[in-house]
Amino acid sequence: MKVLISRKDLRDTASGVPKKVLQELHFFTSLGHESYAIAETLNEPMLKEFNGRPVKTLRWPFSGYFRRRFYQLQVQKWINKNRPDLVIGHGDIIHQDVLFIHNCVHLAHELIENQSLPKNHEVGRIHEEILTRGKFKLLVCNSHMMKNDLVKRFQLDPLKVEVIYPEVNLSKFKVDDPERIKKEWREKLGVPTNAFVIGLVTSGNFKKRNLSLLIEAFKEIHKTHPEAHLFIAGGNIDQKYKDMISESVTFAPTLIDVKNYYYLLDVFCLPAHIEEFGRSVLEAMYCGKPVVTTKTVGASEILEGSSRDFVMDSPDKKVLIEMLYKLFDPEFYNQVKEQNFNTSLKFTSEHQNKKFEEVLKSHKILL
Repeated sequence: MKVLISRKDLRDTASGVPKKVLQELHFFTSLGHESYAIAETLNEPMLKEFNGRPVKTLRWPFSGYFRRRFYQLQVQKWINKNRPDLVIGHGDIIHQDVLFIHNCVHLAHELIENQSLPKNHEVGRIHEEILTRGKFKLLVCNSHMMKNDLVKRFQLDPLKVEVIYPEVNLSKFKVDDPERIKKEWREKLGVPTNAFVIGLVTSGNFKKRNLSLLIEAFKEIHKTHPEAHLFIAGGNIDQKYKDMISESVTFAPTLIDVKNYYYLLDVFCLPAHIEEFGRSVLEAMYCGKPVVTTKTVGASEILEGSSRDFVMDSPDKKVLIEMLYKLFDPEFYNQVKEQNFNTSLKFTSEHQNKKFEEVLKSHKILL
């Protein structure tokens, strides 16, 4: 069987979607299928490492809606010529057999900006076309929050929509000596060795992830807990965030081998306005970190036991401070970190591949 997986940008794994594509390439090739990945920007060695066959499209030189349409036309041209048995799209093409949507752009704009998404928003336009005009046998969402919004907003048939949570690749995050990595990377980045480090690690978009709330909460905590330190990692950190805080903070760039950032933390905090899943939450859980987040972060759905006490109904500075204070208690801290690690083992690549296979078979999609 010939499988085509489409994602416009496959240059690296700084964000979660390329990680998902690599997982799918490995999954289909392990079943003996020819697996192709098509993109306008791609990393051939990265794709080949996962047994994928790279297909590069021409790239329209100017960003915007037409560039996305130009990409769609080229993918469709390849499909017409090569006749794959199964087409999987990740939010960039109109027609596919299996559709993955990774962003609720309409809901996100409403939650962050308190107004409807503009009609001319390019990603919004593409999503509307895919979900209203496009043909697909199955839509896969990465959280129930996403499924509920898309089904209601676009009047979709809920029987054609499934939730499959993203996975954690244990081989990428497992280390033999977590304490050594913690010490080594704290020293490397100038983070005090004995500090209690609260951190946010993300690919970017700090407004969506609500970094300002985390900074304001941390400043209050630092007044009574001077041993606390704030660690922020991600691309294109606006100067306005750096101007909000000047002491006991480390700003770090995006790192592909992101596990080193997780291990130097004590607590992972994602007080986002919205995160359709938030793979960083799951990765931090596997690295043995308590997580503080919000109900509008899809990954909050997988938290279990005492860890659910650290899910805010909505972003709130007072509540966030209270939750972080609780984690200064060593006994409670260890209980939560152990709970999170055990929960993360339910979402390994192996488990989620099996779930994906079961879903495809239940929808009678060729395998």
